Amino acid sequence: MHLEGEAPWALGVMWTLAALVFLLLVLRLYTRIVCLASYGLDDHVYLVAFVFLLIFTIFTHISGLYGFGRTPEEIGDMEKVVKATLYECIGQGFAIVGMAIAKCSLGFFLLRLVTLQWHRIAIWGAMGLVSAASIAQVLCFWLSCVPLNYVYDRRIPGGYCPVDTRPTSYILCISTILVDFFFAIFPWIIVWNLQMPKREKYTIAGSMSLGLIAAAAGIKRTTEVEGLYTPNYLRDSVGLIVWSSAEMAVTLICIGIPVCRPLYKRMFQRIFGETGSSAGYHKQSAGMDGSLALRTIGGGLVGADGKPIQKKAPSGSTTEDGASFTDVKIGVNGPFTRTTVGRGSSAGGHSQDNASDEEILDEYRRSQAQRKLSDVDVGRERIVVTETYRVERS
Repeated sequence: MHLEGEAPWALGVMWTLAALVFLLLVLRLYTRIVCLASYGLDDHVYLVAFVFLLIFTIFTHISGLYGFGRTPEEIGDMEKVVKATLYECIGQGFAIVGMAIAKCSLGFFLLRLVTLQWHRIAIWGAMGLVSAASIAQVLCFWLSCVPLNYVYDRRIPGGYCPVDTRPTSYILCISTILVDFFFAIFPWIIVWNLQMPKREKYTIAGSMSLGLIAAAAGIKRTTEVEGLYTPNYLRDSVGLIVWSSAEMAVTLICIGIPVCRPLYKRMFQRIFGETGSSAGYHKQSAGMDGSLALRTIGGGLVGADGKPIQKKAPSGSTTEDGASFTDVKIGVNGPFTRTTVGRGSSAGGHSQDNASDEEILDEYRRSQAQRKLSDVDVGRERIVVTETYRVERS
């Protein structure tokens, strides 16, 4: 058995997209676990979404070996037609559910950024909409015919399909498009009122608005829905299958790109020999030099200049150079890594380029809250006392 008809190019596109998502998955896991030590629920959901995309591609490939991409006349064997249809239908089930999981991965990522209750309600509402539409479509698709086997085997005598799945198919398509647009626009609402440079606003919101590409793929997929309802199902549904894979893969790619931002910066610095901090918080205050000290795994304290600090300072005490240290736990599930953070000023004005989007937003929220607490009005003059913190990890 080998691929013929429309199957070679269709599966070539699907496997290429799956490979790109897998590459981004590896980079995302490395960034979250190694670079940031902030592996969360959205990463679990992202991994599950990739598994569904992979299973969808595998079943479509198996269907291609039996006749996906060809008409029944070109296949010439009804047994192969039935098997090809069955495997394609199974793959579509994983694609429909996986689509919702991919959107939910972005939703859980945004939940890490928001603090307002109505923001959370809106995000949960969007995830609930696409999840409900996906479940409805899967149930209608597999329960639309009597007997159930008639869904993929039209040779069964007396079989019929009393349920029209067109409405749920279009509802699913429209809901995914609406959710893509919502998740692309919503980051702008989150960052627009934050007191931060416009460049940072555009960078963060823009990187999280790449879902507009997924929305475009969803619109194209909607135009291919009628391919499900023709006599030449295996050939006419090729466009729908490919664009379903494209929308799901593009969604995962667009989610992964902003998350891996710290890794891109770290690689850029190593290639071009630049220096910079990886992520965290600076404290700006008079009378202290240097950035934060870090206790490395199995080593001692390392200052901002990269040189070890010889004298160990217990938690909460002060070293000879005036920096104070506090032990904090970081890492996946916390207990395996201990970092010692020293509070000091930013001598070189390190940038936040290496921080992930959620860290940058969290830092600005914290600085804004501190400003509200530290604002002191003296006559017509206003004294603003601000503190920010940076944790430098090597």
